Amino acid sequence: MKKHFYAPLFLLFTMCVALSSFAQAQKRLVKAKIVDDKNQPVEFATASVILNGADSSVVKSTMTGKDGLLEIPGLANGNYRMIVSQFGLKNRVEHFEITAQKPFVDLGTLPMELASKNLKEVNVTGEKAPVTIKKDTIEFNAGSYKTQKNDNVEQLFKKIPGVDVDKDGKITAQGKEVSKVLVDGKEFFGNDPKAVTKNLPADAIDKVQIIDDKTDKAKNTGIDDGDRNKVMNVTLKADKKKGWFGNMSVAGGNDNRYLGQFNMNRFDNKKQFSILSLSNNMNESGFAFEDINNFAGGNAFSAFGSADGGVSINISNNGRANINGAFSGVNGGLITNHTAGVNYSDEWGKKGQIKFNTSFITVISKNNITQASDLQDVPNNLFTNQLSSGNNVSNSYRYSVNLEYKIDSLNNLNFKPNFSFTYKKNYSLSASGTTKQTADSVNSIRQLLDQTTHSPAVGGQFTFNHRFHNGNGSVNFYTTGNYSANNADYLNQATTRYYVSSQPSTNTNQQASQDNNASFLTSTASFVRSLNKKKKINLNISQTADLRKQNANQYTVDYNAVTGNYEVFNPQYSGNSDNTNHRYTTTAGISKSGESYTASVNMAVAELGLHGISFANNIRNDVSRDAWALVPNASFNYRQKNGRNLNFSINTNVSLPSATDLQTVFNNTNPLYIRQGNADLTMSRSLNFNLNYNYFDFKTNNYINIYSNYSTTWNGFSTSSTVDGNGITTSKPINVDGNFNAGLGFNIGQPTKIKGLKFNVGSYSSANRNINFINGNRNAVTRYSPGVNFGPSFDRDNVQLSLRFSGNYNTASNSYQHAADRNYFSYNNNASASVLPTKTWRIFSDINQNLYRGQPASANTSYYLWNAGVEHYFLKNQNLTLQFNAFDLLNQNSGIQRSISSTGVITNNETNTLGRYFYMKLIYKITKVGASKEQNGHGGLIIMR
Repeated sequence: MKKHFYAPLFLLFTMCVALSSFAQAQKRLVKAKIVDDKNQPVEFATASVILNGADSSVVKSTMTGKDGLLEIPGLANGNYRMIVSQFGLKNRVEHFEITAQKPFVDLGTLPMELASKNLKEVNVTGEKAPVTIKKDTIEFNAGSYKTQKNDNVEQLFKKIPGVDVDKDGKITAQGKEVSKVLVDGKEFFGNDPKAVTKNLPADAIDKVQIIDDKTDKAKNTGIDDGDRNKVMNVTLKADKKKGWFGNMSVAGGNDNRYLGQFNMNRFDNKKQFSILSLSNNMNESGFAFEDINNFAGGNAFSAFGSADGGVSINISNNGRANINGAFSGVNGGLITNHTAGVNYSDEWGKKGQIKFNTSFITVISKNNITQASDLQDVPNNLFTNQLSSGNNVSNSYRYSVNLEYKIDSLNNLNFKPNFSFTYKKNYSLSASGTTKQTADSVNSIRQLLDQTTHSPAVGGQFTFNHRFHNGNGSVNFYTTGNYSANNADYLNQATTRYYVSSQPSTNTNQQASQDNNASFLTSTASFVRSLNKKKKINLNISQTADLRKQNANQYTVDYNAVTGNYEVFNPQYSGNSDNTNHRYTTTAGISKSGESYTASVNMAVAELGLHGISFANNIRNDVSRDAWALVPNASFNYRQKNGRNLNFSINTNVSLPSATDLQTVFNNTNPLYIRQGNADLTMSRSLNFNLNYNYFDFKTNNYINIYSNYSTTWNGFSTSSTVDGNGITTSKPINVDGNFNAGLGFNIGQPTKIKGLKFNVGSYSSANRNINFINGNRNAVTRYSPGVNFGPSFDRDNVQLSLRFSGNYNTASNSYQHAADRNYFSYNNNASASVLPTKTWRIFSDINQNLYRGQPASANTSYYLWNAGVEHYFLKNQNLTLQFNAFDLLNQNSGIQRSISSTGVITNNETNTLGRYFYMKLIYKITKVGASKEQNGHGGLIIMR
């Protein structure tokens, strides 16, 4: 039981150290008044206090108010220099000392001289400013934040004030998630932030920029809609643009674990060339799996598996395969992964009128996965246990291009084609049995599924923008489209037995070929005209056409026991379907922009239609729908220079049922589940509210993010299901009222007066209700899940420590069958440490704890995942590193997941995962320095307006 006290004791120790240091430092401060050459107070001047000596690191930064006064408290005893910076003025450097006898230092009035009459650019010689603040950008000098040997960009980001990187690599800057990371302003392997943070070395970075980027719509139209995307950009050091740099690493361990990685980069002012490669059987992906999911044209076939008799195969965000739901959403499996990619960017023209970027990525993976599941269908008094195993192979290739052409100051075009191809081979075996609460058997099924799929896809987007003279408006054209194919051959063998009726057992032994094609084309033409340029009132008119088409053909043959061949045509599970959808939307609106706000109101008229034809079991089925709807929306955005941002939006939308929901198509990949269509489905309407508040304090680097959302539907789509005495479920889609989703949360980041120590606190609570019908009875499943997370982190040159606690209370209630109600707690806690006892040795460790409590005793689980390692640096520049690593020291790693469905079914899944292993890793850093000597200075803070 002692191990349960390690994390609290560690936290208590950290807090005691922090409080002790805080007590010593809270009364020490330096203050001054900043004036210009006319003795007028200088507002928004910034001061950075630097500790003299070997550390030479930034201790504190602050900003002057309207009176020109600044005050920096919380300084420990020592010798300092303070660098004061302001755009258009020369830097002012003052030296001072804090002692026990002189804890207060008043530098008096400090005049600043005019630096230059050229307001476009100010060249500051001497020490570099650690921070430069522009209108929509905060720029950090990477040299002001020390990193370790072999650190990548992710480790550098963790040291930037206001930036957090979680254990999964997700980046949050100033309380908002970062959507993409650029390199010298250019895409790097698409929009995958991990391609930059995981593969580029920290010591290659000169500056890190956090940008409040306008939306694509605002950029294209020239009208600021008030919305902002959080984007980060890293600029490379000059010497990294004059040669090759990268790293090579190899690793090997017990249980035949291995890893090999090779990254090489060559950049200059215009060109970028990178090669990335990775081969391993340690479940490392190399690229974010959202990129891999896009290989086959996105989710174009999400409806085909169940609608047309094929086998539905999906890949979750962690790359785990899912065959007909057998492996849905569960972390686990033993993955062997081989990835490689090439990225190239260039510019042509005197002012870079043409910008070109292209990338090629290939991912070859194999996953061996087994899963044990138990499903508690309490509303129907049924309990199912299932065992599944599968081998899944995937070969994916993607090629993309991004071409930007600035024709002149008024005209721009952008063309982004992409091509992909995916081959998949999926094989699974499963066995399940269903019983009643009395333990009487209801049914059992054994099934083999073997499928091969080929999925080519081509798509892209084209944008053209023309701005009127004098900024009076613009005309814009945007189109995007995609064509995807999904051609599959599969073998389905299943034996189903029934125990409570005279219904005979069934045996399925058939082969099928399936050819699916999906395409869409969306085009928008918009016109923006200034009605009052002085008051920034604009008229917005747009026309959008969205066209989609899906075609599916399936040919199924049964096994002929006489000839031993698959040759008996099965008309019940053969057929074809052609479905088309269209949506034409005309929108008119008014927008107004002020110095600190943007407001818009729009009214859209939408005409929707669908037509579907299916032919199966010698029966033709035609369905169609047409509808008109008004779709209004409004938004308000309030932004202040002091880092406050408030955004509120109201959106409405309408949607028709899909053609596959209106049609009944026979599917026997799961004999215990029969899906029917519903020709009476009608249009659904939704209403959505969003409120978001952000505050980032440039003086203290504190940030607060508060967000909430609420959505509800009328005539929403749900299901009505019946279960017979044999445990066979028959389901069809229906319209219901009363579904809703709501969420409320906040995040707070709080650096302390102790350098390197900060606290993060967050909370998110969600509530939702889903209406469905079970055996003709209305069932409302209402779920609540309040949660909280908090923890300190301590980051200094030689020591990094962090603790994180995350807990949720989960509750689900069912109006039809209260026996299915569930209330339980789930926890995920983490502690990590990294220490450099000497310049050539580093020790590191992290431990994760996962717990479920409040459930039946058999479902209350807990496990620890503890990793640790040590590394040593070799050679003159420490370019060679030898690591010894231990994964899952306690051998408790477990892929466990709990879920409660919208129909009240409780599912517990456990999947195989990597267990304990040890490995050695050798890393060699390749550098080619073209500059004479690196400048790694520190300095003041520059603000540009």
